[in-house]
Formats: sequence, C-alpha cells, structure tokens
Amino acid sequence: MELIYMITPAKKQNLYAEVSKQIIRMISDGNWQPGEKIMGEIELSKEFQVSRNSIRESIKALELVGILESRTGVGTFVAQQAIVNINNMHLTTLIESESSLVELMETRLIVEPGLTYLAVKKATDEDLQELEEIIENGKKAVAEKNYTFDLGFAFHKKVFSMSGNKILINLLDSITGNLIMTRGKVFFQHLNEYILNYELNEHMEMLDCFKKRDAVLAKNMMQRHIEGSLNMIIEEEQEKK
Repeated sequence: MELIYMITPAKKQNLYAEVSKQIIRMISDGNWQPGEKIMGEIELSKEFQVSRNSIRESIKALELVGILESRTGVGTFVAQQAIVNINNMHLTTLIESESSLVELMETRLIVEPGLTYLAVKKATDEDLQELEEIIENGKKAVAEKNYTFDLGFAFHKKVFSMSGNKILINLLDSITGNLIMTRGKVFFQHLNEYILNYELNEHMEMLDCFKKRDAVLAKNMMQRHIEGSLNMIIEEEQEKK
C-alpha cells in the first residue's frame, strides 16, 4: 500500500492518542478512503514504532467515534461516515493548549451548574422526555461503537436551552465549538467504555433530580460532573511535568 502521508513515530506520551491523530489526518488527507481496508496491527505497530496494544487502543477509540470499523476475521476498515464524523467532531482542530483547556472547563464549572438550577425550575414533561432520549441514544451509541462527541454534549446543550436564560445561552453557544473540542481532547486521553457509561449514568442521575424537581441537588451534581472532567485534565497536565 503506497502512502502519500508520511507516518512518523508516535511520541512516548499518550501513544494511542498520537496514533489516533495521525490516522485521522491520513483519512482527512485522502490517503485512506471510506470503505478502504487499512494496514493490520503488526504493520501499523512497525510504522508507528509502538506496541500492538497501543494500536489496539487507538483502533478501539476510533471505532467508538465512528471513524474505523473492525470486521471479525477480515480486518479494520475506514468507516463509510468517517469524514462526516471527523468534520462534525472537529477532531483535526482539537485544542492543544492545556491552559486554555483548563480555563474553558473552569468557565463551564462557573456557568453550567447555575443554568442547571434554572433548567430544573423551568423543565416541562417534554423536556424531561427529550433528556431521557438523549441519554438512551448515548448508551446505544457506546454499545454499537459509534459514539460521537456531539451525542455526549447533547445533554448539556438541552439543559442550556431549558434554562431559558438567553444571555447565558448565547455565551455558551459562542464557545460551543470549543466545548465540543474540549470533550474531544478529554475523550481521546481517557477513552474507555467504562468512563463513557459512567458519564452517561451521571446524566441519568441528574435526570432523576429533574424529575424530582430538586434544583439544588441537580446543580450540585452538575458541578461534580464537570469537576470530574476538569480534574482529569489537570492530572494529565501534571503527569507531563
């Protein structure tokens, strides 16, 4: 297989994240087309100069977000919707600055719990039904390995809209792209199905607070939820020092 894009050895830190980014770039640049079979684990391991385990982790991550597709006994292929998913999730423009990432999450930590409080106060039965459907869609996507960042963020966007506060909604809408990219960076650095399901379960717990009209508890749970993501980023930053 002749490659136009030159694969470079992955850096020692976050090996599978580095491999994932290069695979995404190769697909974006047209070196691998939707539906095309890519190299096997052994060949990829040699090209990237990483272990086969790192290659497996990368492939699994890209499967979960609908970019690669593994077929038992056949191999790994570029998913038919790979380009669409890459564009939708802004994976090629992820935030690289850890300080910007922390500041962005701090902004969420300040704003979103308050919005959640307002959302509980104003929630309709239709709103609650939509939140439940969003969570179920997320769980189904994780199980079927086609989870996208947009699906994960849909719960938060719905809570924004339910708050009815146009000023705060506009503030968060203005940085929606960065919020999605934030989730992308956290996702790639800490991806596994356990964490994704844990996050979805936290969404379900918040939904229970909505149903009970417990605005204070819902606010506190949203704060804890965002703090969890923020702490992961801070821990990652400290490990690099």
